[in-house]
This record gives sequence, C-alpha cells and structure tokens, in this order.
Amino acid sequence: MQNSSVVSGPATFGQLSLWRSIANIPPTACNLPQTWALPPGTGPDAVERALERLEARHESLRTRYAETADGGLVQLVGPAAPAGLDLVEGVPAEVSAELAAVPFDPAADRPWRAALVTERGVPAALAICFHHIAVDAWAINQLHEEFGVLVAGGELPGAAPSCRELAAEQWSEARGNRRRAALRHWRQVLADAPPMARDAAPEAVTSRWARHGSVPAGEAVRTLAERLGVSAPSVLLAAFCAALARHTGEERVLVAVYANNRSDPRWEGLVAAQNQIIPLLVQTAPDEEFGAFATRVHWELIRSYKHAAYNVDDALLAGAEHGYTGTVNGSFAGSVSGFFRYFFNYLGEYQRDQTPVNSAMETGTGGRNIGAPLYLQVQDGDALTSTLRENSSSADFKAVTEILLALEDVLVSAAAKPAETTEPAE
Repeated sequence: MQNSSVVSGPATFGQLSLWRSIANIPPTACNLPQTWALPPGTGPDAVERALERLEARHESLRTRYAETADGGLVQLVGPAAPAGLDLVEGVPAEVSAELAAVPFDPAADRPWRAALVTERGVPAALAICFHHIAVDAWAINQLHEEFGVLVAGGELPGAAPSCRELAAEQWSEARGNRRRAALRHWRQVLADAPPMARDAAPEAVTSRWARHGSVPAGEAVRTLAERLGVSAPSVLLAAFCAALARHTGEERVLVAVYANNRSDPRWEGLVAAQNQIIPLLVQTAPDEEFGAFATRVHWELIRSYKHAAYNVDDALLAGAEHGYTGTVNGSFAGSVSGFFRYFFNYLGEYQRDQTPVNSAMETGTGGRNIGAPLYLQVQDGDALTSTLRENSSSADFKAVTEILLALEDVLVSAAAKPAETTEPAE
C-alpha cells in the first residue's frame, strides 16, 4: 500500500473498537460469509462489474489498517481494483464456508473475497466473505441490496459517505464534549456495577450454542412492544435480563448491548463496522411487573444510546479505574468487550431468508465463535429465532438451553397477562 494513490486518516470509533476486540481472538472469527443468489441469465462480466462498482463506491471495501507508534490506528484507503472472480462449480454455502476458512490480514489484504458459483457451468450465486472491520450486519444488508441493483444494470443514487469523513467529525474539537460525556457514562456505570465476574478456569474455555425458533415468543414481543409503547429490542433485552436473573440469582446484570450508530441520517448509508457495545447495568426485581420493568429498561437503554459512539481507549481507561481490566474468560484481552459476561444483539430481520426456523431446541459446537462468554443474538421474522452461545469452563448445554427457555417463558407469560397502565419513566 506504499502508493501515491493511497490516502490515510484516523480510524473511526467503530473501526478502532473492532480492532481492539479482534486482537486476541481467532482470525477467522472475524470472517462474515454470505451467499447471494443471482438473477437468471446473469453472466460473470455483470457480476464483476457490480462488485467493482461497489468497491469504488465504498471506501471500507478497499481499506487496509496500520497501527501508529503510540498505539493508535489509521486507515489506508487505496484505489478500486479488478474483482478477478474465480468460477467454482459447487454448492454456494459450501463455497462461502471455504472462503471464510481463510484468515484475512487487515494490514495487507483487501477486506473481501468472492467466487462465482456455477451449477452445470451456469452462474447461480455469488459466494462472498467480508472481514468484519469492513462491514457490520447493517452494511451487509445494504451491500446486498446495492449489488442486486448493479448486477441488474441499474444505478445507485448519489455518492456514499466515507469512513474518513466520519472519523474527522468524531475526533474533532466540536465533538469534544460528547467524547467526555461518553467517558463519564462508562465511569458511572462501572462504578455502580458489581465486581468484574471472571471465569474460574479461562484456560479451559469451551464453546457451545443453543438455538430456538418460537412463533409464540415473536407474537409476545410484538404484543408487549405495542402495549407498552417501547421498542421490540427493549422488550427482548428486558426479558433476557429477567431470564438471566432467574437462572443465576443475580439482581444486578451488566450487559453489553450492540448499537449500530446510524441514528444520524448522514451516516445511514455508510458501509463500515459501525457497531459498538454500550454498557447497561440493569437492576432486576423478582416481584416487579414485567411491563414496568421493560419500560424502565427501555428508557435506561435510550439514555445509554446517547453515548454509543465513543473512543474505546477512553472506556478502557474508565474500566481500569474501577477494577474492570483484562478479560472475563480469556477472550477480548485489551478490549472493553473483555469486561462483560453477557452480550445482547438484536438483529431484526437480518438474513431472515437464510435463517431456517426450527421450533425444536437445537444445540451444537460449530459456527462462528467470537469468544463472548454468553452472547444472545435475536432474529425476527415469522418466528423469533434466538441463538445463545456460551464460552466458559462449562462443558454442557444446560445454561444455554435453560436461559433460552426462560426467555420464551418470560415473554409469553407477560404477554398473556392483562395490560397494566405504565407511565413512561423519562
């Protein structure tokens, strides 16, 4: 990348946050494989042109990264390059998995790779894999939609925003008060939180997951959100905290909540890793009516979202001041992600068409593992599909299955009760 056409600038908060999180996890955990169907009659040239136009449009798809002498991070944006697709005869999902099995080097590699999958010699699907530092779930959805337009010969409106533009704003003097407010928020939450709970045997961490698709739970979430006048993610987060409290006996639950940081319309079309985690300390009470509890969690979450874009190194400083250092279970060393036992990520209808609904409880040990101690992902659709992954010194599926069943029970039981009037606690 030592090239006169390369332009550089500081990393965005999202890029820096992800860089810290991935430093000590397996490289392939950062790989996000996708399979995109092609319209009938699509030829290789159309696919390559669409990919090349996407790379030219979105800087993150042609960005490498370098650390500075003082531990900072810069982005190095190069020119777009030919797609150079290989044609592979095979099963699209298997080809995507093969692409994802090879690590990226974010300092040297283009952060995506792809292959055109053929069936009996006819192009059928695009198998593509992204490095997480280039995209998040929102960005993948956007790229999929834009690829569909371009491969069909359409045009995209206007220019896309760039990470360099966002980074300049985030590090500016004008944003100084917001950076300081975010640091105060982390200090306050961690000062009030229980002592950092660490795995008793991080050297013996094993990984397991459970998945459960539930139509009744999905209906309950929609009923409760409408009844209470709060968001579906807030209802789910409250139910997750209630299920954790029921399972563990903990009254205060510190949760890392993912925020996509696209509330400003200027950055809604930014293809990047915008996600950052925000800390939420939830006080549970076994006798509290769920509607009142979920409403309280909703407004506490809204207040936390105000600080969702922050300098992760400031948050690491706040953690050190309050005994939150190192890592809960051996993963995420050097990152604020290491502070948390519980993670919550509401994906909405992301990849709904690629997520089969199975009402039976599924368990397994494979799949993408980011190393989080207890990580809940929820996808909405015809059913509510909840996947809970555990990385701890445990060796069975008891915790993940019991918590998922408790989550469903909390939601369905609360929705079945008569509505109660709850005043918003703004």
